[in-house]
Amino acid sequence: MRLRRALKGLLWGIGVGALLGGCTDTIPRRSCSKEIWARASSDGAQVSLIGSWDGWLAPGRALVSTGDGGWHRRVIDDLPAGEYGYLIYEDGKGRVDPYNPLTTFWEAHSLEVSLLKVESCAAPTIEVHEIEASVSGDVRVSGRFLASEVGAAIDPSSVRVTSAGSVGATVIDRDSGSITAELTGLPRGRHELVIAADDADGRTATARAVAWVQPAARRWEEGVIYHVMIDRFRGDDGAWLAPPASPGGRAGGTLSGLLAAIEDGSLARLGVTALWLSPAYLGPMEARLGRSDGHFYESYHGYWPLESRTVEPRIGGEEGLRALVEGAHARGLRVILDVVPNHIYEDHPRVAEGWPQGWFNAREPLCVCGDPGCDWGQFIETCWFTNYLPDLRFQVGAVMEAAVADTLWWIERFNLDGVRIDAVPMMPRAVTRRLVHEVRARAWPPGPEAALLLGEIFTGPGAAGIDAYRYFMGPDGLDSAFDFPLMWALRDVIARGRGFEEVESILTLTEARLAGSGALLGLIIGNHDTTRFISEVAGDADADPWASPPPQPTATEIYERHLLALGLMYTLPGAPVLYYGDEVGLAGASDPDCRRVMPSDASLSPPQVALRAKVEALAALRRCARALQVGARRPLVAEGGSFAFVRDAGAGEVAVVVVSASDSASSVSLPFADLSAGEFVDGLTGEIFLVGSGVTVPMPPRSLRVLLPRSSPCAE
Repeated sequence: MRLRRALKGLLWGIGVGALLGGCTDTIPRRSCSKEIWARASSDGAQVSLIGSWDGWLAPGRALVSTGDGGWHRRVIDDLPAGEYGYLIYEDGKGRVDPYNPLTTFWEAHSLEVSLLKVESCAAPTIEVHEIEASVSGDVRVSGRFLASEVGAAIDPSSVRVTSAGSVGATVIDRDSGSITAELTGLPRGRHELVIAADDADGRTATARAVAWVQPAARRWEEGVIYHVMIDRFRGDDGAWLAPPASPGGRAGGTLSGLLAAIEDGSLARLGVTALWLSPAYLGPMEARLGRSDGHFYESYHGYWPLESRTVEPRIGGEEGLRALVEGAHARGLRVILDVVPNHIYEDHPRVAEGWPQGWFNAREPLCVCGDPGCDWGQFIETCWFTNYLPDLRFQVGAVMEAAVADTLWWIERFNLDGVRIDAVPMMPRAVTRRLVHEVRARAWPPGPEAALLLGEIFTGPGAAGIDAYRYFMGPDGLDSAFDFPLMWALRDVIARGRGFEEVESILTLTEARLAGSGALLGLIIGNHDTTRFISEVAGDADADPWASPPPQPTATEIYERHLLALGLMYTLPGAPVLYYGDEVGLAGASDPDCRRVMPSDASLSPPQVALRAKVEALAALRRCARALQVGARRPLVAEGGSFAFVRDAGAGEVAVVVVSASDSASSVSLPFADLSAGEFVDGLTGEIFLVGSGVTVPMPPRSLRVLLPRSSPCAE
C-alpha cells in the first residue's frame, strides 16, 4: 500500500508538471558550502577562524555575531574541494570546534585541530532517503537527484537501479529529482543496490544502499555474534584440527572450515546471526619471539599485517573469503572482519616508504608498551606492541588516509557488514571518528545496519572501564564496544564467589552513563586476549600456558557455573559475543592457551555435550522471545548468590531471568508488584509458577531460569 501511494504521488507530480506546460526552472541542486558556529566565552569577544587554507595566519576569518547569546557564524563557500584543518580563535588562543566531531592534525606541531571537508559540487549527486525489503524479496528504494551547482537536471531515461544483475523498475520526477525504484524476487541475503543517473549533459551520479532479505536478525542486538579465530577453528571442508606442535604455532584452520560450520547448522543452533572473523591479512612466514616470555609465535592470528590489502593464502585467500561471506549472507548471517590500523609488520612495504617521511612513532631507545620507561598509561598512543610491529603515527595525513582507504577496501571488496577495529585506545580518537564518518558516508542507511563499527577498547573493571570505552562511542563515534567491566564483574561473582551486588552495580552505572547515546555493547565472558572463563571457575587459569596449561575440567558443577555466565550473556541487554569453544566450555590459560583448537565432537566429554545442548536451548529461547532481544531491563534482586531482573519489550512481552550461584538448593523471592498476575513458565524446563503480588522461585544449585508469561508462544 505504501508503495502504491508513493508511486501514485510521483506520477501525479509528473502529470501536473506536464499540464502546466513542462518542467519548472527551479531544480534541486547540491550545495558544498559549510557553516561553522562558535560561542564566545565572554561578551564582546572577537571570534574568528584560523586554518591551513592560508598557513594558519591570525586572526584569520572573522565569524559574524548572530546577536543571540554570544553565538557567531561563518559560511565557508570559497575554498577549493579538499581537506583543511582549522581552529576557533578567540583572545589570541585557538581551540578545537566542539560542534564538529572530526579532527585532523597540524602536522608541523602534531597538534589536533578540527577538520573541514569541502566537497566538489561540479558533479551531481544522489541522496538515498529510504529502503524497505519484504520477506518475499521485494526491495524498494527512494532518493533524490541533486544537480551540480550549475549543471542540468536529471535525465529521466538514464536512471538505473541494479543489484547483482537485477534491474529495478523506476519512477522519476524531473522537477523534484525524486527517484523511486523497486526490485522484485531477490533471494535471501544482503543486497547492495547501486543507484545511478545522469544529468542532461551526461554527468553521472551514483549512490549505494544496503538491503537485507530475511536476515537472521534484523538488528545486531537481536542476534548473537560468533567470534572465530580462523586458524584455530576448523580445516578445509570442516575437518577437525590437531593442536599445533607449539602453542604459538599455526594449526591450519581455514575459511572453508568456517563455511562448513555454517552449512552444517551447528552455528545456527547456537543462535548465531553474525560472525566476527580474526584478521585475514597476509602475514609473515617466520616465527618471532614474544614480547617477554622467550617463546616463538607465528602469525596465525592475523595481527601482523605484511600487506594491507592481501588475504592470507593459508586461510583460503580472496576466493575463500568471498565464498565465506557469500555463504553466510545466503543464510541471513552478517560478517564482520577484524582490521588492524594501529601497526604493521616490519617488512611491510610501507615501512621502507614511510620511515623517512615520519610515518611511525619512533624514539631512542625504542618505546615498547610496558617496558621500563614506556608504561601503557602514558605512552599508549605512541608505544609499539613489540619491536617488529612499527606503530603508525596518525598525525601524518598520509597515514590517516591509508588507514581509512584500507578499511573501505576490505568492506567494499568483500561486501562485509562491518569491522572490528583492533587496539582502539592505542590511536588518537580522531582515527576511529574518521573511519566512522567515511564508512557511513559510503552507503545508506548511514549506521550499523549497513556497516557496524565495533571497537576493541580493552579496559579494566568498574567505572573507569566504562568511561574508557564511552570516550570512543556515541552518535559520532563507534557503534559498539565490548563490555569488559561486566566481564570482570561476572568473573568476580560467578567464578570467585562474590555477591551479585557487584554485577548489578556495574549494570546500573553502565545504563546511566550510556543513556541516550544509542551505543550498543558487545557482551562477553572472555575472548582471544583473556583466560577462558571455565578455567577461571576451575581456579587454574593462571597456570603457565606453555609448560602446564590447565586441563579440561571434569566436574559437572564447573560447567554449571560456566553456563550461568553464558546464560546472563544471552539474556542481558546488548549483543552477545560467543567466543568459539565457550559453548563447550573449552579450557585455557592466557594467550596463546586461550586460543586452543576447536575440539571435535567425538572428543567432547558428557558435561561438554550437555553444556552445548543447554546453550542451544538458551539460543532457541532468545531467538523466540523478543523481550530477551530488545526489552528494557528492570532490576529485581541482587543479593549474595541471587540475581533477578525483568526484560520488558512492551505489549505484554516480558521475560524474568532468575539466577542462583549457590552451591545448594535455594529460593529467590521476586517482587512482582509491577507485573500482571498470572502463570509464568520457565522456558528452559517447562515448570509453571503462579505469580500474584510476589512469588518465591525455587532454584536448584547453580541454576538459571527464564520465566515467560504462559500466554507467550515461546513458553510452549
